[in-house]
Amino acid sequence: MAIETFGDARRMILETIVELRDGKMDISRGMAIAANMKVLNDNIQVEINAAKVHMQAVEKGYEFGRLVPMGQKLIGGASS
Repeated sequence: MAIETFGDARRMILETIVELRDGKMDISRGMAIAANMKVLNDNIQVEINAAKVHMQAVEKGYEFGRLVPMGQKLIGGASS
């Protein structure tokens, strides 16, 4: 499964939960996926926090550059 968007990442989390529940995935693999998804989630939170700081700075008259729209930045690509 290619993970190119945050929607793909959410889908993988749900598939992992289902596979663990059904006994189709080894627990250690599920834990590794969960750890990686936590890192991704932390990264997303940093982007959100940066966007908030940017908006507050603009309100006060400061400009630090262009804000990249969330959800449009690819997090992966084709591995062909």
